[in-house]
Amino acid sequence: MVKKDHAEESQGTLALYKDIVVSTNTLIWRTDTEGRFTFLNPAWENYGYEVEEMLSRPFSEFQMPEAAGHYVSAFRNCLIGESIIGHETTFYSRKGDEVYLEINMIPLYDGNGSIVGTQGTAFDVTERKHADELLQYISAKDELTGLYNLHTFMSMTEQQIKSADREKKDMLVIYAGVDGMQEVNDDHGQEAGDRMLVDVADILRRTFREADVFARTGGDEFVISTLVASRKGKELIMQRLNKNILEYNAREDVEVQLSMSFGTSFYSPDEPQSIDEVLSAADDKMHEHKKSKKE
Repeated sequence: MVKKDHAEESQGTLALYKDIVVSTNTLIWRTDTEGRFTFLNPAWENYGYEVEEMLSRPFSEFQMPEAAGHYVSAFRNCLIGESIIGHETTFYSRKGDEVYLEINMIPLYDGNGSIVGTQGTAFDVTERKHADELLQYISAKDELTGLYNLHTFMSMTEQQIKSADREKKDMLVIYAGVDGMQEVNDDHGQEAGDRMLVDVADILRRTFREADVFARTGGDEFVISTLVASRKGKELIMQRLNKNILEYNAREDVEVQLSMSFGTSFYSPDEPQSIDEVLSAADDKMHEHKKSKKE
């Protein structure tokens, strides 16, 4: 057996490395000290670009300003000798799709030990990111109506209370319950009941602002919190809400008339309470309203 000499072994190793770099889906690159690409492997072409058109341009040119700002900061840290591990960023494909990347980047040294650029790898984590976002959406939202669930409502309303304190505004909480939900389910079926709950969610979206927080707390009950300039604003909001319910009931395609009971309470910066106390007061009033309708 003829033993390969060192030159042949080195050549074979280089060919293997080249084959890996060319065939892998992992994004590989090098830059100069200005951040301009000096090398890109073919995996970059999976996003609609030609390697040649990306060379001599900085990665930040392919990013939105906020993502570019964070990347440039990481790049500068790399230029002073730091290794960047697990930096998450995004860029846009030629079609305009947002691509999520996880980047590992290290300094590139010359023969004298001076940093002459960076080199690194990036992994496409777009599918994982979308799966995480979907999981967050599912955990934060009521599956049937798409409104927030009670846990998320409580968290967001805590932030709204901070805004109320800062802006010296009252926060109005409205607890709402659908009347006769059990009868709707019994007489018209579960599907009709679910459709009514979805319609209530749509009425709330039409009635309130994007900045307001509204949620389905479970079953046939909903809760809304909104900042108001004065307590007189409650009457205008309730008028608008009742008007939208009347318009809904006037539609020809509505099979079952919608009736709702309401209870309201206020959080005031001058008389601070916990969100639990404010919510409980509105809930009690809503049930009193519902009870009064049956008497």
